[in-house]
Amino acid sequence: MKNILKKYAEAGIRDIELSGGTEFYPELEDDMLQMKQEYNLNYICHAYFPPQEKDIVINLASCNDEIYEASIKHYEKCIHFLKRAGCPVLSVHAGFFTEILPHEVGRELSGRVIYEREEAVERFCAAYTYLDRLCTENGIKLYLENNVLNRKNYDAFGKKNLFMLTDYEAFLQLREKLSFRFLLDLGHLHVTSYTLELDFQEQCRKLEPHVRWLHISHNDGIADQHRPLCEDSATLYAYRKIFDRHLPVTLETGGSLEEILASRRLLEEEII
Repeated sequence: MKNILKKYAEAGIRDIELSGGTEFYPELEDDMLQMKQEYNLNYICHAYFPPQEKDIVINLASCNDEIYEASIKHYEKCIHFLKRAGCPVLSVHAGFFTEILPHEVGRELSGRVIYEREEAVERFCAAYTYLDRLCTENGIKLYLENNVLNRKNYDAFGKKNLFMLTDYEAFLQLREKLSFRFLLDLGHLHVTSYTLELDFQEQCRKLEPHVRWLHISHNDGIADQHRPLCEDSATLYAYRKIFDRHLPVTLETGGSLEEILASRRLLEEEII
């Protein structure tokens, strides 16, 4: 982790979103604080960070008490770290109506255990409200991100959407029960729109007034691939044509450092 942060800082990238995919080691948090001070880094935090010694799938809508309580405890620990790090932003995923095991992440989900939807939504709202209050007490703003539904899982679930907050209609349903700052992941919405046969650009237009933060990456609509941006990215087109360019945005792409920097330049270009 220290080597990655050093490489980013030396390339002029100092605003960094901490997220999943990081391996646990005991000194990780201390290393993050050291690198922040040494290179004048600014952190925000998304979902699964800091990593746990034992992997879990966080689900604030889980009807399994063990998973539900472990998910809340993860974010309590996260908020404690963010306060130490002077990190002002935490974003979390909307919940799932199915039980997801650690080895299923990134693969086709089994959907063997499906929760009662109303109970799951109530549990999610209670957990989110508690964490939002905890964030506020510690000077942190909490954001809620839309989930991604790909065709493979949709088919495996028998054409059922077992994820919360995937599209505009799901947004309206949740907003009736919960007040939240909305983080729109354009890559997630692009895949979900393809899966549910929705018009992606129209979904963006409907959601635009509610968005307070953006995540952006490129994909083919079939899977959430986190590819570098390119001129023909549907997500880049939506960002340029629909959304306020003053919105905070996280470039959530993989690829080489050169590809990441090229994607950043595409975001920063002034479009006439």
